Amino acid sequence: MYGIGIGISYAAVAVFAPSTMAGAAKLWVRCVATASWVAGVGALSLARDLAARDAASGLSGLSRLRGFGEAELERARTVAGALRLGSAVLIPGVIASLGLLVSFHTLRGALVALSLAVLTLPYAAIVGGSLAPLARACSRWLPGRGRLLLLAITLGPWLLGSGLHAPVPSIPAAFGFLLEHIARSYR
Repeated sequence: MYGIGIGISYAAVAVFAPSTMAGAAKLWVRCVATASWVAGVGALSLARDLAARDAASGLSGLSRLRGFGEAELERARTVAGALRLGSAVLIPGVIASLGLLVSFHTLRGALVALSLAVLTLPYAAIVGGSLAPLARACSRWLPGRGRLLLLAITLGPWLLGSGLHAPVPSIPAAFGFLLEHIARSYR
């Protein structure tokens, strides 16, 4: 729901604010970047010990009765998490792109808005496809403290780079770099 609210907010800004091509790309980037942080928070729930929860609720036993082992169940958790995290980015990005589409009154502007909507899909797949497996791996590497490990892996280098005012490779920096280059292509 938070992602939908982000998309609607940015779409409203797009509809009511004067639009330029570069401004449209920047607005889309801000929307998708905000949604990426929401997906990152969602990844924290994937870093929990879901196997223990599923065993307590009987899901593991039910899946074994259906012929699926723990490995298949773990793959399903990862894929479902990737789809959920990806949709947390995809939906707001598409909503904001639709707002941009409504705000432009030229063919070129409409093509820019549609291209941003199309670019949302691979970016959302990258976010979901990278955060979900990392979150599930953190859960396996440090059971009971997977969230803490995920925070240390993702935000630790980013905070270090921010504190030192130096480029330090991190997951948020990589997503920001990708979005920055997308926005530059629309100048």
